[in-house]
Amino acid sequence: MKTLGCFLVFTCILAAIPAYADSDLTIFGAAQHQGKLTLQSATQTATTTSNFDPTTFGVFGVRYSHGKIIGGEHTLAYAPNFISSNSKAFIYNSDLLLQAPLPKIRPYGTVGLGWIFTWSKDQSGRPALGDIGNKFAINYGGGVKVFPAGPVGIRFDIRGYTLPSVKFNLPASLATQTVQTQSQSVNFIEYGFGVVFKF
Repeated sequence: MKTLGCFLVFTCILAAIPAYADSDLTIFGAAQHQGKLTLQSATQTATTTSNFDPTTFGVFGVRYSHGKIIGGEHTLAYAPNFISSNSKAFIYNSDLLLQAPLPKIRPYGTVGLGWIFTWSKDQSGRPALGDIGNKFAINYGGGVKVFPAGPVGIRFDIRGYTLPSVKFNLPASLATQTVQTQSQSVNFIEYGFGVVFKF
């Protein structure tokens, strides 16, 4: 009973922290870049190999942060060209935020979990290369918020994402079929810039 009481008091304290904490909202745009992938699929009679070295693809969205030193951050974002030009993605992250409580310049670091939801079709109506389904994602990174005067500032950050157990769709010899690659982890980097509103 004593353990339960301590747990409930601790939970109430954590729930009350955001009410006394600093909050901000960021509208951001970012460039995402993925490293080179070698995609392989094995069927009963043949193996298909494809090398994929994408250029930069973009994302935009909003981030809500709360907490003076230790807090949380939540991201909702949309990528109109995720991995390939005909794949789209919706990104949600919920992160632990650690930042310096300085008035003008606030360096910070984040680490957290989230989901990436993708959808698309190629010109033949098959699932496109970047249509990897709904995937669990781990993200980490850091950056700086700069408030030169007043409650409006700018924000620069760099994030890394890891998506474990991803299978890509490769076109098969028949025009209406695809085969999936072997399961592999996908890593990409996101370089972001945004306008931040403190309240």
